[in-house]
Amino acid sequence: MNLATIAIISCLWAQAPGDDDRYEPKLRPAQKAPAAAIEDAPADDAPLDDPRAKPASHDSGRHERSNAADDDAQEAPRYRRADDSETDERMAPVDAGVKQKLRPPELLAEALETLRSGALVGTPLTLQAALARSTDRQQQLKLAQAYWRLCAAQAEYHWARNERDLLGEYTQSQTNLPGMLSARASARADVRDAQLAVTQAQQELADLLGARLDAEPPLASDRPHVGDYSTHFETIFSSRAAPPRIRLIHRTLPVRRKAIDAHAEAIVSALHALESTGDDLKQSGQGLATFLTTLEQLKHERRAFMGDVRAYNQEIAEYAFAVAPPGTNGETLVSMLIKTTRPAGAPPRNRSGSLGPTPARRDDFTTSETTDAQQQTTNYQPEMPADSADDQGVYQGLLDVESPERVQKLANLLHWDRNLPADVGEPTTLAECLRGVPSDRRLNAIAAFWQARERAAVYQALADQLEQLNALPAVAIDLRDRRGMAEAGVRLQAARRAARAALIDAQALLLAGEFELTEAVGRRLDDAWLLPSTPPQSGRYLVSSGNRSRRASPAKRWGDMVRLHHEELEERADGVIQADVQRATLVTEARRGDSADNADEPTPLDIVLRAVARQNRETLAFLHDLTRYNMAIARFALATWPENISSDELVKTLVIARSTRRDT
Repeated sequence: MNLATIAIISCLWAQAPGDDDRYEPKLRPAQKAPAAAIEDAPADDAPLDDPRAKPASHDSGRHERSNAADDDAQEAPRYRRADDSETDERMAPVDAGVKQKLRPPELLAEALETLRSGALVGTPLTLQAALARSTDRQQQLKLAQAYWRLCAAQAEYHWARNERDLLGEYTQSQTNLPGMLSARASARADVRDAQLAVTQAQQELADLLGARLDAEPPLASDRPHVGDYSTHFETIFSSRAAPPRIRLIHRTLPVRRKAIDAHAEAIVSALHALESTGDDLKQSGQGLATFLTTLEQLKHERRAFMGDVRAYNQEIAEYAFAVAPPGTNGETLVSMLIKTTRPAGAPPRNRSGSLGPTPARRDDFTTSETTDAQQQTTNYQPEMPADSADDQGVYQGLLDVESPERVQKLANLLHWDRNLPADVGEPTTLAECLRGVPSDRRLNAIAAFWQARERAAVYQALADQLEQLNALPAVAIDLRDRRGMAEAGVRLQAARRAARAALIDAQALLLAGEFELTEAVGRRLDDAWLLPSTPPQSGRYLVSSGNRSRRASPAKRWGDMVRLHHEELEERADGVIQADVQRATLVTEARRGDSADNADEPTPLDIVLRAVARQNRETLAFLHDLTRYNMAIARFALATWPENISSDELVKTLVIARSTRRDT
């Protein structure tokens, strides 16, 4: 069997469900759904209630509506559960009010219900029909990626309308408050923005399709894939070199898959938090600011979820089109992108071999409640005396340190490699990276180095935030008798899940940063990718020199930028340190019960949550500004020193030789 055949069969088996892999679930209010696996992806598309939809053949087994009278006869979307049992009970409507723990496939089913509301104008278009408009592989890739952009825009439009409606539902008694009027106007504007995004995505896809100007714009009717995707990279590229971009996608797809699940859990928690906070607002008339904050968190998680889904499917398309041989028909291409019914004559799914996914078992899943309990046990020891559990500001010792030393010490702490993911790359210094790099490519290599270094620090900063949040359930337990603490505990759960999802997103960005650095310095991509181990320059950088005094010289301009960036860093450092000290103080006050009850203010736990979020924002802003500072230094040095300066001498002009790795 040649490699082309292996590529097609591998991707086909990775997506195609078995005959016994589908069921229509019973949705119960208290049911806890496990994390989605490849078998959880929808086996059939949701029917579309659009009387203008034209019947069309779809060999992959997807349902198309012919007219409105057929709506009730269409099958609802089906999902597979772990025990492989079957049921004839239909999927409950999205708007039926049934509370459930939604998984990624079900979130997509909800988000893509836009057509049922009749709010968007267009003709439903399947992915296969879109790809059939061209036989050119690059054009087909553009069509697939535009299709998923439209799909994501439709989902975000639906969610914007839902968020506007939720705001109106829970704040009926606060209609005339100034803050409420502003919030409602903003929600209406978000709906219009989302509608414009759909229109733009429709136009982009229509242009690629070559549609007539008088034709109705397309609407995506196929759902993106959210299950596992088996690339079979080692088999396909066993005897030939993989393109660099394909190698990156192979490494990134599993991380994006985890991020999709993590954001789905965060959305469910945010929905629960919004419901409990909104109910409390309706009953007491208090907590409007907390409700609006919770709604913003839901909006953020929904957009992050859809962003990961879009990127996941666009990268799947890029990978599949790269490995599929020329002449592959449209049905086979689609089966390599999304989950479809297995074509007639295709071999049965492999349930134990190396090709195709292994079906999920019930014991493969760990519920979020178990994970949370484990984290609470890890981060909190009930037998500890209350005083010993009081938080100390991590950077409190820097309050008495003067700038610029304060900036330097804070930067060193944030760039200390203490909590990187297990698959981190090979540590390498800036000097090692620049050796052998031509002078005209040095700036790009330096930019890739500092970008990857920032992403490593961001990952660890987000891990610190998650650790801070995981310590707060103990505070919630101590305050459980206070008014509003039940709702605050739900908001804490939502914040923790959002932080976990953000951490996985940061891992994907770090992988991409390591790839870009390895490629920029000309290293082999089939070896371990490079992880920068030189911390950025954070002390004050001297730029004055007699031979650089010309007003209009590039060196003079970049020298001014260097000075301004460091002044900015001094202010950012102060913001990070003060936010850290405030967070620690609020945690200590909450644990000791020093915070007085105030019906007009959030609970002590909410105050701490806001403080944690504020510290994280300040920290990420500091890290970003630190990268800009070092890029200004690099531009200044390259504009100042001759092009033939050695890489080792150049590095000496950029940073002080230090390392991000420590023994303790």
